[in-house]
Amino acid sequence: MLNQTYMFENAVAPSNQKIAKMSITRLANIPITPPPYRDRPNKEGAMLLRVETNDGVVGWATSGYTHPVIVDLIDKYITPRILGEDPFRTERIPLLFDRHTYERPLGRAFVSAMALVDIALWDIKGKTLGKPVHVLLGGARDRVPVYVTHGAAYDGAQTYSAEELAAEAAYLVKLGNTHVKNTVGRQAIPDPKDDYRRMKAMREAIGPDVKLSMDGNLRMSISEAVRLCKLCEELDIAFIEEPIYYNDPATLAHLRSQTTISVAAAENEKFTALQLLQAGAVDFIQPNINNDGGLSASLRIAAIARAFNIPLGHGNGNGPHNIALHAGIGNGGLVEYHYHKWMAYNALFEEVPQPEDGWLRVSLKPGFGLEPKDGVIKEYSV
Repeated sequence: MLNQTYMFENAVAPSNQKIAKMSITRLANIPITPPPYRDRPNKEGAMLLRVETNDGVVGWATSGYTHPVIVDLIDKYITPRILGEDPFRTERIPLLFDRHTYERPLGRAFVSAMALVDIALWDIKGKTLGKPVHVLLGGARDRVPVYVTHGAAYDGAQTYSAEELAAEAAYLVKLGNTHVKNTVGRQAIPDPKDDYRRMKAMREAIGPDVKLSMDGNLRMSISEAVRLCKLCEELDIAFIEEPIYYNDPATLAHLRSQTTISVAAAENEKFTALQLLQAGAVDFIQPNINNDGGLSASLRIAAIARAFNIPLGHGNGNGPHNIALHAGIGNGGLVEYHYHKWMAYNALFEEVPQPEDGWLRVSLKPGFGLEPKDGVIKEYSV
């Protein structure tokens, strides 16, 4: 299917279209809507990449990874190498940099920078062809299921109490959301019993018919994760995300054998998606196109996952861009509406999909359908 898509693109794309301009802007102090019942966080930052072709087509990409090194990588290293290249040849772009660039000395920061470039180029592909990105990928569906992550304490704010989490979860459910998730293992020393108490408070607040999940954020040992899952099985938890240090494949596989709760993980830390799948470590895998090398890299992960009969999910703050991946491919799945990060998208872009009764509708505009608001770059650039 993907090969046919590429043939179609190459047949209709302008033969002389080239990457003509690139500019990266670091944004800060963007006002956002704070979470229910709290006044912080009320500001956010982002990276915003603009890529323009010689025929005036503009592609956009953003990332929540705002370290200044991204600006230097794109301005001083990536842009000079790819100006003049065909924006449709997204598999060629990474090959312009030898593999040592990814592994040392630039590593993860370079992968994140290249993800921005790849996303902007896919935006250009869709706009040039007059098609939404998810249609270019195969157009499997026009909406995707969504879950809402809430209760994260940022900017030095006090950690949510069990009572606060329950109230916030109940509020989100009243808005029509059908699946909520919260973080466990946040203590300096993870406390499964306390996390169980917090998850139980949310379950009691939202009732038995709403899905409830938990995110471990790579903080727990195997014994802590097993104990937490055993305690929480009675709460009908939909999945637990990345509970184990470094996403170690063998340890995650052991956890999966010890619980009825589904286990999810992204391509994180030092292990690849292939290693997680080969180990039988996950029930679904969660690439994030904004961090893991772009849409092109996530498509490769999706193809590997399909060979293992494993569906994709999503777990990160860049949900609006990831909708296209999950709507486009056959084994696409659940997209995360990270409350804090989604508010940043709402502040940055003109039209951002919003949950409706547990679903997100994919944009039908050419490209990703995410265009920055007028003046946002000038007002909040660093």
